[in-house]
Formats: sequence, structure tokens, C-alpha cells
Amino acid sequence: MSNRLHEIIAQISVLHNDFIKNKKIEDADIIVDELLKQEEDLRDHYLKLLLQYYFQQNDLSNVKKILLLGYKFDITFDDVQLAFCKIKNNDENVIEFFDDSIVFIKDKNIKKPLHKIYDYYNLDDSNRVNLEQAVDVLRKNRYICSFVYKHPELSYSKFFLNEDLLESLKRDLPYLLK
Repeated sequence: MSNRLHEIIAQISVLHNDFIKNKKIEDADIIVDELLKQEEDLRDHYLKLLLQYYFQQNDLSNVKKILLLGYKFDITFDDVQLAFCKIKNNDENVIEFFDDSIVFIKDKNIKKPLHKIYDYYNLDDSNRVNLEQAVDVLRKNRYICSFVYKHPELSYSKFFLNEDLLESLKRDLPYLLK
């Protein structure tokens, strides 16, 4: 790893902790303005990580601000699980907003995030209505469908199994089910 990359990582850590401490993290516009004083490579690295952070916090307003600047990141099931566990009301959430991206996530780390999502879903009956649309998005993911099909012994397999998608996979992508 180059010295510059070590330097960037250290600077990002300091910046991020300061933004959290000063509550500037709550407004991406303030952070973007402050980052204009920084070197471009640091700014680019930090804004990609910041987008992931806002996604994990289910902070759709700030996610949209960073997306408008042209940044993106590779969503994992861990990111989805963290965002899912931050859904507290019926407002649009990042999982619904990123619907197509969530549907096509290809990640081998499925078991633990799905278990945590399932546990959170069952934690509070009154919050379930707020989680339904996000669960529906997850049920459209072919890798989740394949995983729960191959692991019927898991407590949450039946919950996440999408029978229509399963039939489609059996017909069109049977290798996913082996």
C-alpha cells in the first residue's frame, strides 16, 4: 500500500470522527463544502465511503445528495442488513430506493445478514408494516432465493423464499440451485 493511501485512510478517519462529533455528518452538503478544501483523491475516497455510511444509516436524503455528485459503491448484504435494521417508519428507505440494485446484489455473505434481517423483522410487531416493502425487495433477489432454497433447515428460509422466482430459476438458471 502506498504511503499516500495510508495518509488518505488516516485523514478519512480523522475527518469522519470529527464530522460525527460535531454532528456535521447529518448534512452531506456541509461535508461536501468542507471537503472542497481537501485534495481531490481524499475527497473522492471519502465521498464513496460516506455514501456507503449513509446507506447503512438508512439516510435517504443524504444518499441522494452524494449520488447527485456521481458517486456510487458496491452494495453488500451486510450494508442491506444495517440499513434494514434502521427502518423505523413508513418513509421511503434506501432499500426501496435502490430496488434494482438490491435485486441484483451478488454476494456470498448471505446467511448472517439474512438472519439479522429476519430477527429485526420479528422484533417489533408494530414496525413490521414499515418493513414489508423492503422485505419484498429482498425476496426478489435470485441469490437470496437460491440460498434459502438450498438451506431449508434455516428458520428464515421459508420467510424469504419467493416461489415464483424459484420456478423461474429452476427453468432459466438451474445452476444457481445446485
